[in-house]
Amino acid sequence: MKQNKKKDSKHYKKSKKGDNISKINTKSKSIKSFFIKLIIFILALSFIIGVSFLVFKAYTFKTLAKEMFNNTPSTVYDTNKNVIAQIGLERNRKNVDFANIPEQLVNAYISIEDQRFYTHHGVDIKRTGAAILSFVTNFGSSSFGGSTITQQLVKNLTGDDSNSIFRKVKEWFYAWTLEISFSKEEILEAYLNVIYTGPNIYGIQEAAHYYFNKDVNHLSLAECAFLAGINNAPNSYNPFSDTDRTEKITDRTKTVLNKMLELEYISQNEYDTAISEVENGLNFNKGELSGTSSVYSYHTDALINEIISDLSSKKQISQDFATNFLYLSGAGIYSTENSEIQKTLENECQKNKYILKSSNGEDTSQAAMVIMDQSNGYVVACTGGLGEKTTSRSFNRATQMKRQTGSSMKPLAVLLPALAEKLVTNVTVFADEPTTFIDYNGESYSPVNYDGYKGSITLRQAVESSQNIPFVKIMEQLTPQVAIKYLKKMGITTLNDKDVNLALSLGGLDEGISPLEFAGGYATIANDRCIYRTYFLYTNHLCF
Repeated sequence: MKQNKKKDSKHYKKSKKGDNISKINTKSKSIKSFFIKLIIFILALSFIIGVSFLVFKAYTFKTLAKEMFNNTPSTVYDTNKNVIAQIGLERNRKNVDFANIPEQLVNAYISIEDQRFYTHHGVDIKRTGAAILSFVTNFGSSSFGGSTITQQLVKNLTGDDSNSIFRKVKEWFYAWTLEISFSKEEILEAYLNVIYTGPNIYGIQEAAHYYFNKDVNHLSLAECAFLAGINNAPNSYNPFSDTDRTEKITDRTKTVLNKMLELEYISQNEYDTAISEVENGLNFNKGELSGTSSVYSYHTDALINEIISDLSSKKQISQDFATNFLYLSGAGIYSTENSEIQKTLENECQKNKYILKSSNGEDTSQAAMVIMDQSNGYVVACTGGLGEKTTSRSFNRATQMKRQTGSSMKPLAVLLPALAEKLVTNVTVFADEPTTFIDYNGESYSPVNYDGYKGSITLRQAVESSQNIPFVKIMEQLTPQVAIKYLKKMGITTLNDKDVNLALSLGGLDEGISPLEFAGGYATIANDRCIYRTYFLYTNHLCF
């Protein structure tokens, strides 16, 4: 009986050990199941986020592309609704409706650029597959190639022609978006109106005028083949250059005609007639272009830069894409420019009395000016240089130049913050005498006054004669950190950790401040409040 009990006891112990192993296995399976489910959840969530992102990008691209299909310059108005600039007019554009584009010209482009245009959905799988294979076998050293007309249109709209896998995948997606949003005819019309066709020439209508001095609907088959053929490198086939390009032009035009015959877009008789015209020499006749080169004011230059920056940020697109949108969308832009004040500034800055030259004839003087409506922060006029302005979007000293401010920094960095913090009043007395301070880097700092010392003076008197010592003493009490906090509220963005020193009170800065931001800072004195941003514009129907 005792022996049986021992056996039962051993059996119990074995069972308990087996149960523990079973529990461990169950727990292991449970953990494994949890991690599998977690991975599936993460993958599903990533997929949903990725798809949502692509849908958002597709919607944004389609919306912007629809506006850009207008291929029309954007118009800028001043505060009195007068037209002061057309942005993008220098693209030499002259649109032509699809109905007025010769069928032979359309077929020529399709033959040489994208022979399966009417059957694909934005991406030619056969050509793309071959291009990817070439890219892989050449270890990434070759271009992707294989771009369809729709993909080329995407590239022309976005301005992105970088040779990267990410860019190409995005291009495929955008091309598909265009295909499901617009008809083939709409895509062709937009493409043929925006493509680069020669030296500062865009679109087939302007190309027809430049090369043959005729409208596009009067082009011969051979002339259509020429225009389509130069699409890969227009300037390399320019018949008006100093280099004789006759042989190159002849070979390329014949290549297009051969492809059109192969695809049965033209008959043998049409082919023979066109070949004869090519061999006898195309009748090139340089015509006048309709577009003009625009020179915008410094105010409009700053306006353009601000729109591009805002559009790029808000729509999450590249600067090039934002620029092309501005040039092609036909937007109405209502700027803050007061044309009378702007003209007065420009006339003043063009006077010879301000322009100084060195002994070798180089200009040694420059200037910039900003006039702002302090009630709202709108810039009503600005100039970014002396002399006549001859180029657009050149260096604008009003917005892009950073300079030391000197004593003009005292009211902004010291006086306003100290008054706001109730550290001083206008009758606070200071000892204006030689003083050595210990700066934030641990070194001694001994500023001097330009016009001597005045002894015991009030803050009002220190402001009147711009004495240095009282302002450094106030900064020591205020601290540069607090001063910088106030300056940033005034719209000054160029301060950094190197400006945390007592010299900040006297305008000793690391980078300096632009005239635009400095004017915005002083506007806080006039409007009795901090403004957080200055504006060059407000918009009517930009897609913000």
